[in-house]
Amino acid sequence: MSSLDKSSIHSVEISTIAHATEDPGRVESALRELASGVNQQFTRRYIEGHHHNPIITFQAKLDSGKATEFATSFIRQLSGSERVRIIRDLALHCDAEGNLYVRVDKQKLFRGEFQLGDDDPIRIKIKFSRLTGNPTDTITRFLELE
Repeated sequence: MSSLDKSSIHSVEISTIAHATEDPGRVESALRELASGVNQQFTRRYIEGHHHNPIITFQAKLDSGKATEFATSFIRQLSGSERVRIIRDLALHCDAEGNLYVRVDKQKLFRGEFQLGDDDPIRIKIKFSRLTGNPTDTITRFLELE
């Protein structure tokens, strides 16, 4: 599959947190690098952590065209082995509603490395249209993009 039908992806949500020990500007720069090409604004929310430490959450929601553009670029940044790992463990990364959940290692992204990771991640939720068929098949075809 060389391209993805624009109607296949409904939306994308990107989110992460900046701990009190992190520079919020650096976190936002990493998010902008991840979402390069879609010129997206991230909403900041200031909350208090369990030990009364300040935490900043960053979130963005991309709809329609921006979502497809981001998702296609994102999946092409994943290594072949990471795609195979997601497909192999698809039940851990998707739900029956047609959502794909992927986590990118935020600390490695600071160093310019793009890699999946569960520790201190940037969370990405890609929502696929239910009108494009079986969600699992659609997600698998998406992960096989060249």
